[in-house]
Amino acid sequence: MSEASKAQGEAARGQIKGAREPLLELRNLATWFRTDEGIAKAVDGVSYKIHTGETLGLVGESGSGKSVSALSIMRLVPSPPGFVERGEILFKGESLLSIPDEDFRSIRGNEIAMIFQEPMTALNPVYTVGDQVMEAVILHRGLDRVAAREHAIKMLGKVGIPSPETRVDTYPHEMSGGMRQRVMIAIAMSCDPALLIADEPTTALDVTIQAQILDLILELQEQAGMSVLLITHDLAVVAETAQHVAVMYAGKVVEYASVEDLFAQPRHPYSIGLFRSLPDLATQGKRLTAIPGMVPSATRFPSGCRFRPRCSIATDLCASSEPPLVSLEAGGVHTVACHHLEEARGL
Repeated sequence: MSEASKAQGEAARGQIKGAREPLLELRNLATWFRTDEGIAKAVDGVSYKIHTGETLGLVGESGSGKSVSALSIMRLVPSPPGFVERGEILFKGESLLSIPDEDFRSIRGNEIAMIFQEPMTALNPVYTVGDQVMEAVILHRGLDRVAAREHAIKMLGKVGIPSPETRVDTYPHEMSGGMRQRVMIAIAMSCDPALLIADEPTTALDVTIQAQILDLILELQEQAGMSVLLITHDLAVVAETAQHVAVMYAGKVVEYASVEDLFAQPRHPYSIGLFRSLPDLATQGKRLTAIPGMVPSATRFPSGCRFRPRCSIATDLCASSEPPLVSLEAGGVHTVACHHLEEARGL
């Protein structure tokens, strides 16, 4: 990360301190799917919040429910088979789940935008990148095609695409993966959203391009004052970009904390396992510790604590009772769902 990006992160932190009501809040959200094997509880009682100007990192293994929670916010969960079983999604204090579909279209892509994991499949191969940037501003801002084209050229230049006047007529397959990801960001940012959801925005990109894309998101965030929900597997990315972190496992948030608190002392056994599986200077020459087992199927979660089959300190209590999220200090800034917090300190 550049020094400028780090400074932008500090500026965002300053903005957050004065924030009162969250821009986005999920309350006990459960998004399930009907399958041949039964009900898949992909998201099963998830709560988190994002304030104006803040970046929330959402981390966890594949199958933890991170992307489904984001698609639930965007109301892009296919129905059938998906449905919201319970819970609330509040945006600027208003319930997104109760807004009629026609009215929600004025929010999706306008006030809330999303960058999807794989730009080659998210972009339409038969339309130029310019047409795809133009689509959002024509729909939401009422621009004519001439004005929309000028706006598309401006946005392509803003995200660092060279010669945007000619690239505006380029098709996605004619661009590299990094350039396609920049186009996705240009589309997402074209209407100045209040919230940007970035779902694994650097997947399949090389390390140099990853850093450029993340710096670009931070730069645009600072310019627009927007909030970001960053879904990622990479804890190093979270350390550089986010102010708070929600750790998800098997459809639930098992730990929520500030970046500083989580990286200084993760408290849930799963969070501890994630950190121990990552290489750093302290582990040079030493064998990394992998978390045993796999994330359970969403149709067959174990009883009690869902991390229990993979946890070295699990007891009979963990099998019989699901641990609630409890606050470790006044104000609830750091919350953990574990029956054995003291024992976890010794892991």
